[in-house]
Amino acid sequence: MSYERDFLGYGGKPPSFHWPGNRRLALSVVFNLEEGSEHSFPEDGIVETVGEFGPVDMNVRDVGMESAYEYGLRSGIWRILRLLDERKVKATFFATAKALDANRAAARAIVSHGHEICDHGYRWTELYRMSYEEEKREIERSVSLIREITGTLPKGFYAREPSPNTISIVSRMKNFIYDSDSYSDDLPYFDRSTGMLILPYTPDANDFHFLSPMHRFSNSADFLQYLKDTFDILYEESASSPVMMSVGLHVRISGRPGRFRAVRDFIDYAMARKGVWIARRDEIADFWLKKFGKHSGT
Repeated sequence: MSYERDFLGYGGKPPSFHWPGNRRLALSVVFNLEEGSEHSFPEDGIVETVGEFGPVDMNVRDVGMESAYEYGLRSGIWRILRLLDERKVKATFFATAKALDANRAAARAIVSHGHEICDHGYRWTELYRMSYEEEKREIERSVSLIREITGTLPKGFYAREPSPNTISIVSRMKNFIYDSDSYSDDLPYFDRSTGMLILPYTPDANDFHFLSPMHRFSNSADFLQYLKDTFDILYEESASSPVMMSVGLHVRISGRPGRFRAVRDFIDYAMARKGVWIARRDEIADFWLKKFGKHSGT
């Protein structure tokens, strides 16, 4: 069975343009809101393995793991929203519908504070396990619940665990203008098979690596340095050709006081540089579509 992959991209010749306001680097700050959507043995028969510590060694409810996740919606989200308000920064929240439903006050606050809700699926269900029709219904279910809770339709989609059918399904839904299930570039691009706009995300500049079993970052200084290193290289390159940088954060992870400092200090670091556009992902997508083309669902 053959399948197509794109190893060429822009071929070392990115498009010639400037971000709005003649800026050179677009910075997308993303907060994942997933609490209550993680695997749970009583709910889906799977013990969640990624967290502040290792999972229980039996097929039972993991109460300790659950409480670590609950921190995000109970406490972390409010610390993060205060920071974004103070810095006048707008962010994108990769939010599962079930997490928004678990704390509707937080969901409404995200929207009322001017941030974007990107559809992160209904819950942590691996879409690659589903048939085309099952996956389509699952995505439609998340869109419907997000609209019910927030009063808005999501314009972006990020599956976490996509299938080969995901991009096709999303491209046919008229509310979506971009998808972020790619880590393959430093600029937006159009998917060759569907024409869908792709805003690449980040697997490395991501606080996910604080958690077990990864443990790649041990403290806020480690994470902050990695974010600065990433930013500095991209900022240098953007002097000749504009680029995009994504930062992946989670309210239950970077909402913790000892990690929150890295988020605060990095935002201040980026804001101190000239020519940086800190934008919601839907703003970046809107700009790209107006500049380079337009996707329309069918």
